Amino acid sequence: MIIRAVTLFYPVEGDKINANDLRQELTKLHGVIENVGRERGIEIRTWRVTLPFTNPSWNFEELSTTVGRLSGDLGYIHASLNIPMDSRFELDRVVNSFIKSDSYLSIWVGDFRELDDYNVELFVDVLRRLVELDQWVLSRRIAALIGDAILTPYYPDSINLGNRHGIALSILYPGELSNEQSLRNDLARVFKAAEDVGKEIASELGIDYLGIDTSLSPWGEESVVSAIERIYGIKFGGPGTLNAIYKLNRTIWDVSSQFRVTGFNEVMLPLAEDEMLKARAREGLITFSKLVKYVITCVAGVDMVPIPSGQVAFVKELINDLHAIVSIKRRSVGLRLIPYPGNEPEVDLGDFGKTPVLDMLR
Repeated sequence: MIIRAVTLFYPVEGDKINANDLRQELTKLHGVIENVGRERGIEIRTWRVTLPFTNPSWNFEELSTTVGRLSGDLGYIHASLNIPMDSRFELDRVVNSFIKSDSYLSIWVGDFRELDDYNVELFVDVLRRLVELDQWVLSRRIAALIGDAILTPYYPDSINLGNRHGIALSILYPGELSNEQSLRNDLARVFKAAEDVGKEIASELGIDYLGIDTSLSPWGEESVVSAIERIYGIKFGGPGTLNAIYKLNRTIWDVSSQFRVTGFNEVMLPLAEDEMLKARAREGLITFSKLVKYVITCVAGVDMVPIPSGQVAFVKELINDLHAIVSIKRRSVGLRLIPYPGNEPEVDLGDFGKTPVLDMLR
């Protein structure tokens, strides 16, 4: 088992933080993470800091830049730009702050009942503006949240709901799952180990333990698709895929009930992050439409997907479709697209490698 991320949820009073206090806490947390990982023999991949929803009346440019400077110096990534529903943010302020601060950006575009048309347009306009600025690759740090807001350590839709002060964890564990017969025991073992790590880190810092997001997510060759194929004996993208995802999710939900969980707690399918999912896309077994369909049983079925930049105009209707699914499913989902202005069938995303560009009409 690998701890994918330890996320510090840090409170804000007004639009202010005490820079010295935050620096001291991030420094202490960094040391605690290293000690716990070493003593338990567990790899902890990333550490993160998340702020509450942003208020448009704040000087959020300064706040986000300050957090970015402090966190970046210590090896953290941060989510300090979180746009709530029923708010009004100017496009240029959001884009400029996003680029300058290196923050992740979450835009809450709708709850279970209705969409916020202003925020839907804002999300689409941010993607379009990044293409115009030739900064399209930064869209990998932006997501729309559809459904009720949740507290998750997964970026970009990580928001400090309730202005809490605590720790939450995400886990990397596809390789820990061997077969359907041992699945429940495998999950319980992984979740227990992660919970023990989270509680120890929170205790050492003297802050709240907020839980683990038990979502099954990939990291390159550590593939969710490979795990599903191994467990259920199917070829991902072919017949039986939707059923396999649903069966796995049901088991995750059942086993998760024994632990303190927070966030999405479902199978995740970020295209750029899963090498076997990319392979199935190259074979033609995975299309954009199928990823939308899998959202019925998968939280992030449309995640980290490069699309032709000329198809950004379709994103609003895509959000409408996803909201229809969310309204039935009653679980929140994220949407993260990378509009690519080139004509090649694949795009090199740096640390994520070459990834197929998917036609939104297929």
